[in-house]
Amino acid sequence: MLNRPNSPLIKLMDYYIKPETPETDFLRISKPEEIKLCDPACGSGHMLTYSYDILYAIYEEEGYDANEIPRLILENNLFGIEIDERAGELAAFALTMKAAKGNPKGDTSNSRRFFRKPVQPNICILQNILFEDGELKSYMDAVGRDLFTVNLQTMLHQFREADNFGSLIRPEYADAASVLRKVEEKNLTSDLFLQNTHERVLLALKQADYLSPKYHVVVANPPYMGNRSMNGRLQVFAKDCYPVSKSDLFAMFIERNIDLVRQQGLIAMITMQSWMFLSTYEDLRSKILNNDTILSMSHLGARAFDSIGGEVVSTTAFVIENVRHLEYKGAYLRLTDGNSEFEKEQELKAKRENPYLAATGDLKEPFSWLLGFVSSSAHPFFFLIH
Repeated sequence: MLNRPNSPLIKLMDYYIKPETPETDFLRISKPEEIKLCDPACGSGHMLTYSYDILYAIYEEEGYDANEIPRLILENNLFGIEIDERAGELAAFALTMKAAKGNPKGDTSNSRRFFRKPVQPNICILQNILFEDGELKSYMDAVGRDLFTVNLQTMLHQFREADNFGSLIRPEYADAASVLRKVEEKNLTSDLFLQNTHERVLLALKQADYLSPKYHVVVANPPYMGNRSMNGRLQVFAKDCYPVSKSDLFAMFIERNIDLVRQQGLIAMITMQSWMFLSTYEDLRSKILNNDTILSMSHLGARAFDSIGGEVVSTTAFVIENVRHLEYKGAYLRLTDGNSEFEKEQELKAKRENPYLAATGDLKEPFSWLLGFVSSSAHPFFFLIH
């Protein structure tokens, strides 16, 4: 909405909270094709298919040909990453069906046209990639060593346990896309040994490109797994790579997603609420408050999602921008009183016009006084206020 402040699309957004203070310093987007949105643990694609509908409306408002919009969305805008092959295939299928349908409002006249020239959705199913000792030496000699810096060589080995670490892998090399274009031009079909290595190098570069900080928006309902439930290698990886969020996968994904968007990008997530107040996550909170801006937060508590055992999981939903605006007043909503998904939804719609406002400069650690305050009825996220 910042790039199109007068857009009527706001009427389609039931949960949109208008900023208290207009932003002047934000990520500029001139046309819909530029928008890149990623779900780094996309599952079967629920968030991506919802995003498709919003993107379709954006293209439509900009006057694009309805026959071209589905193709443009799949080619340019939506990206999903997953470690479960079946889930990733379902996500790709769901997006394909969305595109084939064409207009989300129900017009199916585009279906036959789309399937005559279908577009493959940008769903990356991360795969383990192994290189034998000395294998890359022969390959680099054939392709050209000038491409393969130390960081790039390190990156090629980062996918040995891609099915274990998933999107939490941070590629060592920053611009995998440019190297990928150069390596794709190499023709190694005459050497069967190098051809096999070549294919794995290409795959590693493609996976690294998906995991590069190129997105405007990252959305996620990440997996939950406490440190004690992690396998040994994942525990070591968490300790080494995510020291401030290592206690649970969902917290590691908060930290990772902030790095996955480009400067001034947004992350929109729904997670367990525990990171808001447990001392275990104090360093994570401090890192966010010192480097980023919480634009909005709705503390949902228990029973927010009836269909997935909402009484067991207490959640919070939030939007973070990965740049710090000290004076920006974020919007906070306490929705813990509702006893069902429906009640919380109605409460959100009722309260969104009058949220609690607090600037990033007012949100401070430590929260040591919180421990005696957690059971209070006032406890939503207001513990953040110093």
